[in-house]
Amino acid sequence: VVLFNFCGVIYVALNQYDAGIDCYNRALKIKPNFAQAHNNIGIAFREKGELATSIGAFKQALKLDPTYAAAHNNLGISMKIIGDFDAAIECFKQALKINPNYAQAHNNMGNAFMDKVELDAAIDSYKSALKLEPDFADAYYNMGNALRVKGSLGAAIDSYKRALKLKPDFADAYNNMGTTLKDHGEINQAIDSYKRALKLKPDFADAHNNMGLALVQKDDLGAAMESYKWALTIKPDFAEANNNMGIALMEQGEFDAAIDSYKRALQLKPDYVDAHNNMGVVLV
Repeated sequence: VVLFNFCGVIYVALNQYDAGIDCYNRALKIKPNFAQAHNNIGIAFREKGELATSIGAFKQALKLDPTYAAAHNNLGISMKIIGDFDAAIECFKQALKINPNYAQAHNNMGNAFMDKVELDAAIDSYKSALKLEPDFADAYYNMGNALRVKGSLGAAIDSYKRALKLKPDFADAYNNMGTTLKDHGEINQAIDSYKRALKLKPDFADAHNNMGLALVQKDDLGAAMESYKWALTIKPDFAEANNNMGIALMEQGEFDAAIDSYKRALQLKPDYVDAHNNMGVVLV
């Protein structure tokens, strides 16, 4: 049983989810009340995107062992993915009731509070995670995101820097730090941060788009348009990049091309208020 479970863990780590599920099922055939295998099969199904099956597996693990903190945490992650944030928070609270030193559960609860835009609660959760694990790069990154949304830009930049000191290849942290630096008026530093993100992850469409926004602030419209083109080559259904391309084209007097960009943005996102407004400006 232990061997089948271990083989499942290895396969899932290699992204071979079906092979992992087969191993867990073999373990469960021998020992149907093996809570750990139910939990692990839930993780595999979640990675496959089969969330209902994932949730069922975690619930079965908890039926067998109500004190299984990791299963409560994993159930919370799946509930968060389907958008049931309140249920997710309750799951994380149950995990923490069983194991108050569960840093990952504190971090995950912070993410659920972020989805509810309860920023102070999110920040408190991230702080709890970091008190337990001071080298938790993801928690610093997530706290940076919460602080940025709250408008505490300097503190957000410090959090991203701490995350990057712990995890230098953290492309998302460079990207979000770039956006925060841009909002803080530090355009050159923002561009440098986006460059670092793209060096780590050349197909990072969001970073290309954000680089374009920063270059517009430097009045380098040609370079900005190249950044938007890269973003759209990587992600053709990127409504925001189409809208931003339209703005750059409009600034250059290419009104017909700008209208085409806004139309593409609106085809992808019909309720995109900024694109409607920008289209109206061109047509007037």
